[in-house]
Amino acid sequence: MLCRALLFALTISGIGFQLANADLPKNMAKDVNVKTSQELDFPAADVWDLIGGFNTLPDYHAAVPKSRLSQGGTVRHLTISEDAGGGIVVERLKQFDDDAMTFSYAIIELIGSPMSFRNYQAWVKLVPTGKNSCRLHWNSSFNVEGATKEEAEELALVIYQGCYDGINRVLGGE
Repeated sequence: MLCRALLFALTISGIGFQLANADLPKNMAKDVNVKTSQELDFPAADVWDLIGGFNTLPDYHAAVPKSRLSQGGTVRHLTISEDAGGGIVVERLKQFDDDAMTFSYAIIELIGSPMSFRNYQAWVKLVPTGKNSCRLHWNSSFNVEGATKEEAEELALVIYQGCYDGINRVLGGE
């Protein structure tokens, strides 16, 4: 019971999110750290309604036509379009805080995917900046295999830009 209370306290205080972002031990250092953010001209609640569900990526990302949940909703199997390289990316939800509008996830398996990410972890945080605006942060760290660090970083940036573009398309009615 004490462990649950401590975990709950860490989660609501935001310390859990900070701990997830803490520096890794030297022997577990990641090759690449990507930090992005974009100001969005929509209420934070509207953006969170779109992105806050762990199975909603197909609702706004053009390169992800299908997602299937397993393991009680904590694992998603993302089908990647052939135009974006194809395959299936399996991700595990690591942290979720609806009130703070944050979540983190890790890639746990790549099936037929050419992605060069290894030991990939991402953090998403949505911050209201006004009544009808917010800033979405999408960050990640990972190791690289089968590509250069620059190529892997560019791929991550393209993926996150696809999220930002999709949110603008869906919520802006484009």
